[in-house]
Amino acid sequence: MARSTRRMRAAAASSALLLALRAPRCAAFQSAPLPITARPPLATRHPRRTPSPLPATESKASDNDCACPDDDGPAILQPYLPAMDPAYSAKGPVGEGKFLLSRTGGPTAEELSNEQMLQIVQSATADLEVNTLVWKCLGYRFDAEKERWSPDEVFPNWKERFPDPPDFIGMQRVYSREVDQPSLRSNQALVRSIPADSKQSLKTHLKPLGWKGFQYKELTPNKTRRAQCANWLIFYREELFGYTVEELREKRRLKKEAEAAAEANRLAEEGEKKEEWKPPVKEVF
Repeated sequence: MARSTRRMRAAAASSALLLALRAPRCAAFQSAPLPITARPPLATRHPRRTPSPLPATESKASDNDCACPDDDGPAILQPYLPAMDPAYSAKGPVGEGKFLLSRTGGPTAEELSNEQMLQIVQSATADLEVNTLVWKCLGYRFDAEKERWSPDEVFPNWKERFPDPPDFIGMQRVYSREVDQPSLRSNQALVRSIPADSKQSLKTHLKPLGWKGFQYKELTPNKTRRAQCANWLIFYREELFGYTVEELREKRRLKKEAEAAAEANRLAEEGEKKEEWKPPVKEVF
């Protein structure tokens, strides 16, 4: 019993001594603030991530990404005041330069040469000269005494719609709807009279002369209509020139019979009918 009492008193004394030794350190720890330098500097903290700028080649609006050409495209010709005179088609100058053309009489082989067609697509001729040659091929004839065009020899189907020679080019070069619509419609009617197998006449006949055609960005209303007129003139030279209307109709009949016979032979061999779509053709005769 006495030994137990002595052990308990010794343990209590040891505990009191330990508390006395720890008290100053705890007080010093609680009173001394943590120095600022002990905090981690801002650079070592986790920074907020910001998106890095894209390189110049990947910018969302680069100049090279524009689908437009560098320039504004081909220049549209300015309005041509002399063509606004109603008498211009009868009195305007034709055949005074390298382009061989006479206002009177019918078309000639020299006027319809490939070299002439090349001048048309290269804009080396006046708009009036292109119109005049097409008018002559359609059958319009110029009366020098009366200074006017006559439709006496015009192909019948064309004459019904155009008793007066239309402007296929748009000589005034004014492209508002009210001014240009008649020119556009007449040019479209001329193009529709060309059969499908003659649509590529320009490429066939002018490529040997070095003509490579137009790029899409080069085209203007004037260039487009010149090319269409030249294409029709080549078709006329190859298929219509030198024939009367009766001869052309007979030639058309024989062609249709030959096509029908060829189709019948093909069906007999293959035993299957294949419909081939062809664009409608409104012939001038």
